[in-house]
Amino acid sequence: MYPVLRDVDTMMMGRFRPLLGILLAVIATTLVACGGGPASKAPPTYTPAVLQQVELYSPGVANLRDRFPELAGYIQKEDWVNVQSFIHGPMGELRARVNRLAATLLPKDKEKAQALAQELYVHLERLDEAAANRQQVIAGQEYRNALDDFDSFLSLVPTFQ
Repeated sequence: MYPVLRDVDTMMMGRFRPLLGILLAVIATTLVACGGGPASKAPPTYTPAVLQQVELYSPGVANLRDRFPELAGYIQKEDWVNVQSFIHGPMGELRARVNRLAATLLPKDKEKAQALAQELYVHLERLDEAAANRQQVIAGQEYRNALDDFDSFLSLVPTFQ
């Protein structure tokens, strides 16, 4: 081979060797980062034990939801004593029951359920305050908002046949 070409070839390889090493390191890192694990993970599902808990807690929460029309009747009649008694009586168990049920939900639903539950509590507190101040319009609005949040919460709970 010609001596001049060999010197050029050696000189070029000397310059590109560090860049080639860096390029190979980047490719190896990318392959390890992207290739670790199965291509698609199965979404989390309810285990039979968790479904049993959901089935245990759901009826108590659903029963409280079924009693909401009583509260609407008291608001309509401006029966403020019974509105407040109802909120502190039968609905007094609502927070514990809803929290227990929310804790059994899948992670993607749990966070949303807990936020809806918190909104529900806020609406009931405002409804209680409106009843104390005899404000029927505000009481009606808070009732409706509480009912909407309650229904949204229940839509996250798995149903049983």
